[in-house]
Parts: sequence; C-alpha cells; structure tokens
Amino acid sequence: MEKLCYLRKAQPKEIRWPWLCMLWLSLHSFATFKMRKQSKSGLPMMQRQVGSSLVSESGGIALWKLGPDYGYYPNASKTWLIVKESKLEEASTIFQETGVAITMEGKRHLGAALGKHAFVESYVQQKVTEWVSEVERLSTFATTQPQAAYAALTHGLISKWTYLARTVPNTEDLFRPLEDAIRNVLLPAITGQNAFNDNDRDLMALPVRLGGLGIIDPSCQAASQCRTSEKITAPLTALIMMQSQEYPPEAKSEQIRAKNTARNIRRQQEAMAAEQLKERMPDRKRRAMTVSAEKGASSWLSTLPIADHGFTLHKGAFRDALCLRYGWNPHLLPSHCVCGQRLTIEHALSCSRGGFPSIRHNEIRDLTANLMSEVCYGVGIEPCLQAVTEEQLKHKSANREDGARLDIVAENFWGRDRQRTFFDVRVFNPFAQSHLNTPLAQCYRKQEMEKKRTYEERIREVEHGSFSPLVFTTAGGMGTMATVVYKRLASCIAEKHGKLYGKTVHWLRCRLNFSLLRSAIMCLRGSRSACHHPECPWSSDTIDLTCAEGRVPMDN
Repeated sequence: MEKLCYLRKAQPKEIRWPWLCMLWLSLHSFATFKMRKQSKSGLPMMQRQVGSSLVSESGGIALWKLGPDYGYYPNASKTWLIVKESKLEEASTIFQETGVAITMEGKRHLGAALGKHAFVESYVQQKVTEWVSEVERLSTFATTQPQAAYAALTHGLISKWTYLARTVPNTEDLFRPLEDAIRNVLLPAITGQNAFNDNDRDLMALPVRLGGLGIIDPSCQAASQCRTSEKITAPLTALIMMQSQEYPPEAKSEQIRAKNTARNIRRQQEAMAAEQLKERMPDRKRRAMTVSAEKGASSWLSTLPIADHGFTLHKGAFRDALCLRYGWNPHLLPSHCVCGQRLTIEHALSCSRGGFPSIRHNEIRDLTANLMSEVCYGVGIEPCLQAVTEEQLKHKSANREDGARLDIVAENFWGRDRQRTFFDVRVFNPFAQSHLNTPLAQCYRKQEMEKKRTYEERIREVEHGSFSPLVFTTAGGMGTMATVVYKRLASCIAEKHGKLYGKTVHWLRCRLNFSLLRSAIMCLRGSRSACHHPECPWSSDTIDLTCAEGRVPMDN
C-alpha cells in the first residue's frame, strides 16, 4: 500500500442520455483493459469508469501516456493526487508534467473524505452545518406541510448523513448539533408537540413497523453504521489490498451473508430497544406502541404524500393522526361531546352520535366489496339471509331473526365450486375501557368468536356457505381471519393482473389503513351536533313549482 496513491476525478453533473453513457462506458472499459495489457505493472482493480481511481505509480503515468490512444483523456484540472508526506517528493517528480494537483491534507471523495484526521473532521463539521441549515429550512416548511416535510426527511435527507456515517469513522460527537436541531426544531414543527423527553425521542427513532417514526438519532447511530459498513465491505477491501482483477463468486456470497447477518442483528437490536422502551412507558403509551406496531397500521407513514393516489393529509389531519398513534392530546379539542360526556380520544372513537362509527364500517365494507368484484362472482353488499325454518342451531347466541343481513357476499372466493362466502366487518377501539387491559391478540379473538357464534352456524346449515369475520382496530390492525382473507384477495388480484404478490398486498393494506385513518380523524373532528343537519327547506316536488312560478330560465 505504500506505493499506492489516490487519484480523484470530478464527476459529470448530469446524465441526459443514459443509453449513450452505457455505450461510452463499455468502450472505456475496453480501452482500460487494453491499457492494462500494455502497462507492465497493470492498472489495479479500482481503475474503472469516470470517477475516482486508485492507481500505482506506473499505472498513473499510463493514464496520461496510453489513455489518449484509446479515447481516454485525463483532465488534470479536475484531478487530485492524495499522498503521504513521505511520498510527496516522489509523487511531484512522477506527475510534474501532467498538471495534476497534489495534496497531503485530504480531499472529498464520493461524498466522504480521505486524508488527515483534521481534514476529515473539518469536512464532517462542514457537512453537519449544512444539514443543520437544511433541517431548519425543512422545519419552516413543516409548519404548513408536515406530511411532506416528514416524507422529505425520511425518504431523502436522512440517507445523506447515514451515508457519511457509514464511510467516515468516529463521527458520533460531530453529529450532535444535527441531533439537537432535529429534537428541538424539526420534531416539534412536524408533530405540533412542544417538547420531547428522552423516552419520546427514543420512540421517534424506532422504525415505523415497531411503532416509531423512523427519525433516527444520527449521533447514536453513527458508530454502528460504520461498523456494519466495514463488515459488509470487508471482502471487497481484501480484494483491493491484493489488487485482484476479478470479483469471485465467493466474495459476492460472503458479502450477501454479511448483509443478511447485519440486517438480522439490527432488527434484533431494534426489537430489544422497543421492548425496553415499553417497560419505561406508562400504560396508555405502552398500549399505543403495541397498537401502532401491528402489521399494516403504519402504511400511512411509509408512503409518499401523492394526492392522485389519495395519500395526502392536511396539516391538522396529519398531526391528529400522530396524536391518535401516540396518545397525545390533540390541539383545540372540545372539552365535552354533544352527548354530554367528556371528549377524549377513547370516547371520540366510540361515540355513536353523528353516525361516524357506521360511516367507518361502511367505508371498509364498500372498499372490500369493490376489490372482491375484481376477482369474484356474485359480489353483493348487505345480502339478506334465508329464514331459519326447521334447522337446529346449537349456539344460543346464533342469529335466528328473519331478514338478517351480513356485510358482503362473494362466490368462489376460496375456489370451492361457486360456494358463497359471507363476510361481516367489525371495527373496534383498542383504547376503550373494555379492551384497554386485555392483550390485543385476545381482543381480536374475542371479536372474531362473537361474530362466529352469531352467524357461522347459520351460514353453514342454512346457506351452505362459509363465513369469515373481518375484524379491524381503529388504527388499521387486522385480526387473524381478516389477515387470511386479505392475503387471499391480494393473491387473486396479483394473479389476475400479473402483479407481484408482495407489492399487491402492501398496496391493499395501504388503502385499508388510509380508509381507517381518515375515519378515525372524522370521529375526532367531525361535528355531531344536530344543528348542522337542519331540515331541508325544499323537496323534490317543489322543483317544478319553483321553476314555473319563478320563471327560472331553461336555456344555456
């Protein structure tokens, strides 16, 4: 390695014709291969396309002497040579006629920094200062568009400092100003909450699948990110040190194993951190973490706010959704409901005044029936069941009423000779007093068994069909039977339209999650007062009379 020096060449700012660039790169690779043949020592492995290169002394000269013959013209004004102090004089002699700039301090390379410790530290501090400024500007934008600001943070800005943490070691303390800006400026602007204690900040740093927001603490994650990067790139590092010209399958397999191991370790650590955090949380927030960590309950946070797909929320709705997720008190919430009880989140999600629970139920019913109509025959809403005559039903709680109805019916859903399958939807509030101290899995099982005892035997004996209860929480979680049903539905849709099953099931969960989320916000903010539903001052019979007496013009 003592003989190796580092060449840095500036990258092109934009690529307008990718196909032309690929053609150029293939020709360039051929030219580089020819140059290797003519160079006695050969160019090392890192000499590749337009970009930074690690070359030997004779290899560096080969770029200038042999390159033009093969269409490669090095640009000395954009090239830097980083050398050790002991090699400065020798490098100056070798590259004196090329115009290459030589430095011992260091230089930026592919978004990271190479060189002396002082230069690297100065570079990281400069980048952190830029990111703090970006976070402050993003916070200003978040006051009016918190959902868009959150998406910009999690889908874009975080990856910048994550990359730097992976490529530059010992940066934990240097990221502290960035964490202070996130905690004290950005998070309050996005969430609408004034202050965050240590437990709340740890919760925000958890992945969304574990109930967090995925806004990591860069000062805490930097060390682990760098160690993980070193382990994954260890096979490549060994090949570079040996100046190997090949990338053997063994090295690729070793990298894949290292990636999988690092992913599993990270997920185990995240799950352990979530469990430790639950132990420090009060009961109400512990329950909120459990509900938010259900599969499908966080889809609204993972998607981009695209209005054409119905994924956008205005600032009040987004912050209300966060309050529902974490048990925070929503701003400007009335003290009492129109029914006379104190208005809390728990009461708002359960109060029947205004018909909001029915609207929530009907939206899930209609959405499910619409999706089933794509892949099933005979799909109907609120089918009337046949009357019970001589059939004997064992369960005392079984529904025997004439004119009983279920929510959805579909033929051939399970692929059983046109057999009809009946579905009934139930959305329950996991924060209600009757459910608050019961494990969530037991709540699902209780709701499903209640539906089955009421309808399953009647469907089987009278309709000769099957019955599947669809149980949801107000946060978007699904019971066991509902999970099976929607997986089957996603599989049928994916097969019909030639889509990937994984992509289809995530799309389906996202649509259900947004439907339940908007219904929950409606329960929280919707008006339940009767004064907002005045009697209509006209009827359909008065339209003709009004037009005739008032001589309403009929022309365009």
